[in-house]
Amino acid sequence: MRVLHLFSNCKWTGPAEPALNLCVTLRNKGLEVDFACAPKAGSGFNKIVAVARENGIEPLNFMRLYKHKNPLWNLLDVRALRYYLAITPYDLIHCHLDNDHEIGLRAAKPFGIPVVRTNHFGTGLPKDFHHRVMAKGSAAIIEPSNLAREQDCEEFLIAPERLFVIPGAVDTLRFSPTPPLPDMRSQLGMPKDAFVLGIVARMQTHRHYEDLFDAFHKFAAVSDNAHLVVVGRGTRQEQVAFTPVRSLGLEKQVHFTGYLEGEHYVAMLNSFDVGLFLTPGTDGTCRAAREIMAMGKTIIVADRGMLREIVSNNEEGIVTDGSATQLYEAMLRLYKQPELREEYAKRAYTTAHTRYTLDFQAECVIAAYENTLLHK
Repeated sequence: MRVLHLFSNCKWTGPAEPALNLCVTLRNKGLEVDFACAPKAGSGFNKIVAVARENGIEPLNFMRLYKHKNPLWNLLDVRALRYYLAITPYDLIHCHLDNDHEIGLRAAKPFGIPVVRTNHFGTGLPKDFHHRVMAKGSAAIIEPSNLAREQDCEEFLIAPERLFVIPGAVDTLRFSPTPPLPDMRSQLGMPKDAFVLGIVARMQTHRHYEDLFDAFHKFAAVSDNAHLVVVGRGTRQEQVAFTPVRSLGLEKQVHFTGYLEGEHYVAMLNSFDVGLFLTPGTDGTCRAAREIMAMGKTIIVADRGMLREIVSNNEEGIVTDGSATQLYEAMLRLYKQPELREEYAKRAYTTAHTRYTLDFQAECVIAAYENTLLHK
């Protein structure tokens, strides 16, 4: 089976790593997979191209594949892709973002090549005419959740058998508590016996940091070893995080790491006793929640987006309504019941290392490909 993946961006956005990981894993399973992305990044560094090459994939660079639709550039990309498809046969085209989806559909139509779209929104695709046309023109849509499948089926009147629910995946070899990792607690000046809560999220106004800090303020009042680690950055970080933390007098207990990558990011997740995830961001599939689980950590989430499908309440963690009151109650419960916390953590690890692995995801995608080709 030969598949062409399209990715219309040059930035290391939320879907970039999952798309590349999938391509690498599909190749490892014997599929012929090519990957095309935006070859230029202005004056910046094109991390997508660099990471693809690090993983043995030389990206195709004959298209512009800009993130946003442009009538002229899209037309030129469609023509370039049609010329390429005329001399390079593919069984399927797999799209990941809106603009590459439109380009892929237009280019593939004369050849009758089925187009598959991965929905990276977490819930259903946006409810507008543009997405309705693209959804109906696709041979299959890979959905990240049952919620997304139900919404797209209802909104776009797509046959259920064309919608495949396949969970998002993380690299469980990388995200594992087993390898030796740097001691991030000591680097942040936290004591070894600290009870550490951690969150990975950009500091923006819609990320519900006000509820988190209110909950942690109450929790810190009843726990003398409570610490909160915030991994991320944002254009509103002073307003959303730094000022509220100072006003609550939590400067010594709340630690801001900024953006982390590589082993330092993994090690920081490993420093958590309990993870937190309050609302989906640019990555609607909430990958950081699965990464925390893969590290063998229980997690407190808010019932927003598809989070309820990632974390089962009272199984891998606690699902709250996202209010400061319920977040505080969940923190206190896991703090006072270490045996329960350990039980949830073990389940989180097991779920991540079975249901959320790259191998499992790739096997499900291959099955979706085969089904799509069977019924084209």
